[in-house]
Amino acid sequence: MCDETVKKYCRRFVIGDIHGCYYTLERLLMQKLRISKMDELYFVGDFIDRGPKSKEVIDLLLSLKEEGFSINPVMGNHESLLISHYYGTEIKDWKRNGCDATFRSFGINSIYELENKYLEFFLNLPYYIELEDFIICHAGMNFDEPNPFEEHFSMLWTRDDFVDLKKTGGRRLICGHTPHTLEQIQLSLNSNKIQLDCGCVYLGRHPGVGFLCALELKSMELHYEQNCE
Repeated sequence: MCDETVKKYCRRFVIGDIHGCYYTLERLLMQKLRISKMDELYFVGDFIDRGPKSKEVIDLLLSLKEEGFSINPVMGNHESLLISHYYGTEIKDWKRNGCDATFRSFGINSIYELENKYLEFFLNLPYYIELEDFIICHAGMNFDEPNPFEEHFSMLWTRDDFVDLKKTGGRRLICGHTPHTLEQIQLSLNSNKIQLDCGCVYLGRHPGVGFLCALELKSMELHYEQNCE
């Protein structure tokens, strides 16, 4: 985190769903954003599945953290599926959500072959991060609940865009999960639920998507990199 002496130079980036798009992430961080150790980096989850290099994505995050970068990820539904698969309590079908690409990337045939350092990374992901003005979670929150912070399923899976600011302490949500076009993401910057998933892994499959997005919270400037896998 930024201390007071460097706070005015500190940038805060929130980065959308990566889904194994390692080269795109590296280019976004190193070439487009030119990150430094004074920056704070937040991630909305879904690091794995579908794209070709899930292992490389996690390796990059782990190595950056080891080097002293501020790396702050939350859990996505795909990480939750991996954990559920590991414990044999899977509710939804990980197979149809792209786990084969993750197995290939890690070079494993069984989830039980996953190295402990990766398993620990997934197990230690929080469901949400609270900042002064924002709450970062993967999908959203269930505001029908008396305390939506205690209901984790919706944080991973909801498509509902409603935000009850009274229950968030006036803070807006920043989420991924549901792919949006760049135009839709730009429009969401003024809403109570900011969308950051631009369907990076879906380049060429749907119009308007195929970008990895990063939002700088001080300037509210949206940065993005087209899928280069």
